Amino acid sequence: MKKGIIAVAALIAASGLSIGAFLAVKDKDSRENAKKNAELAENELAKIPDNTIEKIQIHSADGDYTLVLDGETWVNDPSSGNDFTINQNQPMGICTVLQAFKAYKNYGRITDESKQKYGLTDPYVLTVTAGNESYTVNIGDASPTGGFYYATVDGKDKIYAILADDANTLTCSRSELIDPKIIPYAETDINQITVKRDGKVSYDLSRDPATGNWKLPDEYSLLTVNQTRPSTILTVLTRLEATQIVEENLTDLAKYGFDKPYAELEVKSSDGSSSTVLFSRYGKDASTTTHALLKNTGLVETFYTSDISFTDYSIYDLIMQSVESANIYDVTGFEISCSEMTDTFKVDMKNNTASLSAGSLDLSKTEVKNMLENFYNSFSYVDISGIDLDAEPVLADTVLSAKYTRSSGDTVSIDLVPTGSDDECYVFFGGKYTGTKTNADFITGQNSMKSMYDMLCGYAN
Repeated sequence: MKKGIIAVAALIAASGLSIGAFLAVKDKDSRENAKKNAELAENELAKIPDNTIEKIQIHSADGDYTLVLDGETWVNDPSSGNDFTINQNQPMGICTVLQAFKAYKNYGRITDESKQKYGLTDPYVLTVTAGNESYTVNIGDASPTGGFYYATVDGKDKIYAILADDANTLTCSRSELIDPKIIPYAETDINQITVKRDGKVSYDLSRDPATGNWKLPDEYSLLTVNQTRPSTILTVLTRLEATQIVEENLTDLAKYGFDKPYAELEVKSSDGSSSTVLFSRYGKDASTTTHALLKNTGLVETFYTSDISFTDYSIYDLIMQSVESANIYDVTGFEISCSEMTDTFKVDMKNNTASLSAGSLDLSKTEVKNMLENFYNSFSYVDISGIDLDAEPVLADTVLSAKYTRSSGDTVSIDLVPTGSDDECYVFFGGKYTGTKTNADFITGQNSMKSMYDMLCGYAN
């Protein structure tokens, strides 16, 4: 009996010890968690809601800047003495970081010694204002590994290690604050683009307000603009950013060769304003880097030469370089005449029938149909080799003439008139000179229009 009582007492005692140990461990864990939570709270530096920051003030080694919101655009405060256009990515990046700004760790209380040690005696100072509240962070040196920067926050008594990515976003030099774009307009705002080379207009494109299509001046009305070209130029112009800000408020044009620029760009906006840029191939890296002067602001920037290839374009580069007479699936017949042949074709591509002077063609046979299409396309799609708007050729003594009857009943024609230079010809469409030239060497020779015609005659029955 006594043994049973002793056993029960032993169990109770052991249980008490276990509970005590459990409670002790639990208390230790609780204290450690509380310590961790306190450290996390201590290292949470800012949590400023999105779209609430209205002012950004910067004190740095290269100057003091005050940015304010004008509607949805960040601008220099008029009283700051700065008037350059702001690179919107910089203030937007600052606002994004401060929405959830945390330190990686802290190094204890601020002392004069620690400020000296971590480069915080004359730090980069960023102050933002949201409503009636201001928040200031002071950023010092980078850590030896470069992964962190040392910082303090007004109102807190610790020195913190903040991530280098956050520090790089919060710290902005003057050149980083300046908008690096070559023009200040969006694609939809631009209605005219003019490029000059050596003082002469290379091309002048304007947007037709009725159709939205781009066109050349009236004297080039015979030419058809390839709409993808101005579209590409617009995309480049509105996205192009400088590789370097070289100088502000340039007055000595000769300093970078802008007294004799190799190219000039003028872009006009629908609001009536315009922006002019001069280009100079200055310096030993001119083959890869081009200097540009934004005349409206006096800002000198550099760009990769390959990114501004639009300054080397001519009118020829902007037009459709293949003239289509008529699609074979949209004609009922055509007449073709040159020194090598004269014939009249009747075609019905949908029903696989066609005929020429030699007889009928069975277009259900793939090789016959392909040969007819290749023959037709060889003269119906003319590749433009050049432009001559000063020429006044007469429609006579043609090298080749073709007349098409469309399914609608109307007719169109194309004629090639020799220029007097080898196989080069002026191109007439619908009886009018197009201002363009082509090469007529496709008419004769191996795999030529004439050779394909001879094969079609062999297929006829």
